[in-house]
Amino acid sequence: MSNTRDWKPTEHWQGLVYGRSGVGKTWGALTFPRPVMMDFDKGIATHSNPDFIKLYGKIEVEYEQFTERSVDQHKIPTAHNAFDDACRYFDRWMTPAKRGEFDTWIIDSGTSLSEFAQFKAVILMGKMRLSKTHQEALHEGLIVPKIQDYASERSLVEQFVDMLRDSNKNLVFICHEKELINDAGTVTAIVPLLTGKSVENVPLKFDEVYNLKVQKKGLEMVRTLQTKPDGIRVVKSRYGLPDETPWDWKSVTSAMVQARTPIQGAAK
Repeated sequence: MSNTRDWKPTEHWQGLVYGRSGVGKTWGALTFPRPVMMDFDKGIATHSNPDFIKLYGKIEVEYEQFTERSVDQHKIPTAHNAFDDACRYFDRWMTPAKRGEFDTWIIDSGTSLSEFAQFKAVILMGKMRLSKTHQEALHEGLIVPKIQDYASERSLVEQFVDMLRDSNKNLVFICHEKELINDAGTVTAIVPLLTGKSVENVPLKFDEVYNLKVQKKGLEMVRTLQTKPDGIRVVKSRYGLPDETPWDWKSVTSAMVQARTPIQGAAK
């Protein structure tokens, strides 16, 4: 007897979606049910795009924007607040009075979240005298993290992701993308834009990791997901989501149900 069960659209979906700037990562994320958005990239403007409204109507989105409030003339933070503000925002929405009011977390973007985690890491490591990165950054006008800074940042980001995943809500974790290039100038991989070992460790926390592509067909911009590896793009789908699935809630959940439906007459 098997104790496995198929995924159903009433259960929470959690995945990482990455792609180039402007391809529509936020666009698709905002179609998920009752979203609460942590906006690190000022992506909420998509919500008011006339083309978006034409397709989906004027949807209600709860959101907050996060930025560092204390920076010097070189935009180097003199104190950290953005990462902590995001954690407090999470706590506020997970109280018994609020947690029933939404269904989906949108993190836009994990790339900028990791940057704010890095600011916190280098400042804290400096206060503990374990790193001179922050002191040097304020003097030189450039942050050059050390190994210990990257380790602290990765710990912060991974704990944040774990916190979101354990919330029993849908989770759309958006990242920008970067190309890894060898000495010969050949692109060897296209991966989520994260730092250090987070490039590997954060995607490992998700069953669904997609690369988003967009192309113009007639007068429309068509946004589709690559879900199957091609030797270059780091993607996966344990649910078996087909390549070229359109990037919106209805299409993703419908494709998942179809992918998980047993074939009639198959052996059990």
